[in-house]
Amino acid sequence: MEGEPLRPDDPRVIGEYTLVRRIGEGGQGVVYLAAHPDSGDGRFALKVLAGEVDASSFTEIALVQEVARFCTARVLDAGVADRRAYIVSEYVDGPSLLDVVEERGPLAGLELERLAVGTITALAATHAAGVVHRDFKPHNVLLAADGPRVVDFGVAVALGAGVARGAGTPRYMAPEQAGRAEVGTAADIWSWAVTMVFAALGPRAFETGVAPNAFNRRLAVERNLPDLPAWLGRVVGPCLQEVPARRPAADEVLLRLLGYDAERRAAEDETRHDQDEAPADPEPGDEPEFAPREPRTPTMEHGRSRREDAASPASSARIAVAFWRRRRGLMITTALALAASLAVGLGAWLWPSSQGRPSAAVTPPPHPAITVGSANFAESRLLSELYAQALEAKGLRVTRRQDIGSREVYYPLVVSGDVDVMPEYNGALASHLGALKMEASDPTSTRRVNERLRRRLPSGLEILASAPAEDKDAIVVTRGTAEASGLRTIADLRGTAGEYVLGGAPEFQTRHQGLIGLRARYRIAFKDFQPFRHEDFATMAALLSKGTLQAATLFTTDPAIGVNDLVVLEDSEHLFSAQNITPLINRADVDARAKAALNAISAKLTTEDLLYMNTRVAINRDRVQSVAKAWLVQTGLI
Repeated sequence: MEGEPLRPDDPRVIGEYTLVRRIGEGGQGVVYLAAHPDSGDGRFALKVLAGEVDASSFTEIALVQEVARFCTARVLDAGVADRRAYIVSEYVDGPSLLDVVEERGPLAGLELERLAVGTITALAATHAAGVVHRDFKPHNVLLAADGPRVVDFGVAVALGAGVARGAGTPRYMAPEQAGRAEVGTAADIWSWAVTMVFAALGPRAFETGVAPNAFNRRLAVERNLPDLPAWLGRVVGPCLQEVPARRPAADEVLLRLLGYDAERRAAEDETRHDQDEAPADPEPGDEPEFAPREPRTPTMEHGRSRREDAASPASSARIAVAFWRRRRGLMITTALALAASLAVGLGAWLWPSSQGRPSAAVTPPPHPAITVGSANFAESRLLSELYAQALEAKGLRVTRRQDIGSREVYYPLVVSGDVDVMPEYNGALASHLGALKMEASDPTSTRRVNERLRRRLPSGLEILASAPAEDKDAIVVTRGTAEASGLRTIADLRGTAGEYVLGGAPEFQTRHQGLIGLRARYRIAFKDFQPFRHEDFATMAALLSKGTLQAATLFTTDPAIGVNDLVVLEDSEHLFSAQNITPLINRADVDARAKAALNAISAKLTTEDLLYMNTRVAINRDRVQSVAKAWLVQTGLI
């Protein structure tokens, strides 16, 4: 690490340390190579922190000093000299990961494996000491001769301290950190995952081509996940969950890198079967071009190669044991199968059938294939693929029947049993069946909508658990408008709506769940209403971003929300009916195992998840099969 000479305005001495040269600078301060009179030839990294530092910081620094020494640069001293707060740590002689990737290109093979294992070990030790790093990034990973070291705990805080919100580097920040919320260890896991993607792929991991907000940065990173080595992609994916609680802890990530998947091993021990090959991916079909969705309103129905590294960090440690276990299982299974076959054959020879011929073993008929359908718009195809892959992961045979058409076409097919599973929207289906009229007196909550829907369904059909995810009408504004006017709910528009032009579908003007309901329930009247055809909603979102419109109506899972960083105003008075994603099934061929797989999806699918997956399909042009599989893997469902 060469550094540069001290500048004229740099101090020459800080406390008892003599500064030798500059070795780095960032938003948190300047790092110097330093010497101490009692250390002989010893060298230290001394960081002078930018800004004011309160007394609590030194309590936090004391915690940092408790972090285990391996894979980190030890924090040795801290103090204040001439009103300058500083931290002294072990000097690590080696370039940063950022410099290596930018100068030499991405890492691969053993070099990448060592980086992943070493850095997540450092985070596991950091978190075990009760510390959150908060600024994990390639700049703060030094590649020393004896392995990677994580450095720069200048913004690390004690767990639960709830300070320094938003501190960090935007490109590597977790969503909650970018949103200036309090962060915990899960934020470090996100930053680690993004850093590993950068290490493996280089700067192209962040190329968005659109506005560089947090949502679009996440899109760019996840778009490149298929290009990672398989062993790394499987580990990184779950670390990029939007919800912090869903991300694995650092020690779990380390175990996964080493090949220890607790759930998978428990399942293998229970079944006592070793499988040499994982189930094959679904065969990719011809992916239809994404087209703007057609209206789904209560009165208008839906009309809408990579090269993988063979090795992994676990392979060298476990190959011999795995080899023996696989062969032992295979030998035992083969012996049992031969014995069973011999017994059946001998029995048939000794006890011939009444026709004088040996009787054959009776094989139960296979479970009939489950037909999973979809309507003819992108979100329905995506939900259908989620269902299909989850069912296949449970060993069930699946037939895909996608792009059937509108509800008028596909619903009779579910009734007849030609389609067994269909992704539905509970409010729209209830309206289609006459269970709801979507008038002022009609219920809008998920529970009450489902109660009416269940009473109206024919005896052979059933709706399973509804997901929290909803694709429903919403009023949206730009983030700038929301922050300037203090807008969080639709009710907050009362003071400003008279100055706003609202954009939306033409039918929004005449529906109760539209302008009529906004006036009646919220006492809100907009200055003007500008109608847009559904195929022109992208133009409407662009005009909203430019300020020509001040508010608009969109569906809550429309990709324009994330791409344009729009804010969905909370419907606190429940004007808009529930439109939860809900599996509709024909009971004939959908057994308890299939129901459990579908309900597991509903338990985890959120509106934010669906918005994000829709954006990957619509904006990134990612394959529906890949997007669905990535979400199922991230949530632990396959």
